[in-house]
Amino acid sequence: MYFTMLTVMVMIGATLLQALLPDWAVLSHARYPVLLGVVLYFALNHNLWIVIPVAFAAGLIQDGLGFVPLGYSSLLFCGVALVAAHYRQLVLADAAITAIFFGGIASLTVSLSLYLLLLSGGYISCSGTTALVRILGSGLLGTITVPAVFVCMKLLYHALDLQEKEDADVRA
Repeated sequence: MYFTMLTVMVMIGATLLQALLPDWAVLSHARYPVLLGVVLYFALNHNLWIVIPVAFAAGLIQDGLGFVPLGYSSLLFCGVALVAAHYRQLVLADAAITAIFFGGIASLTVSLSLYLLLLSGGYISCSGTTALVRILGSGLLGTITVPAVFVCMKLLYHALDLQEKEDADVRA
């Protein structure tokens, strides 16, 4: 119960941060991937039955924050979450290099895939240079934002001692 409430509050906080943090004009208005950071944190630290609903909801929220048809980011976030969860046993989830690596790669992948989906659907038309700068900028911001999200989430969960409560919810 506590874990579910905290997850909802984290999603609300991440949504507010993503909506209110300014974009970078020099990076073709790339935005901080806070919601993607939350998805990656859950993918590397929690069970898959928790990760998929969080990734789906985060994707819908991300689409709602922008002018993207609903479901595009959900599909991409779920894919990124499945890949990250697949490698969960091979990486140290608490290591900074893990957050930097997954944040950069996931941001690049989501931005590139979203650009290709929107381009194929005829929803955007921009130059290749602008798209490239924005995709690379998203990757750069992912390497900065995701480690910060990981640290905040880790501190929050340890301060509230929710690991035991999550395990009790799983057994119930």
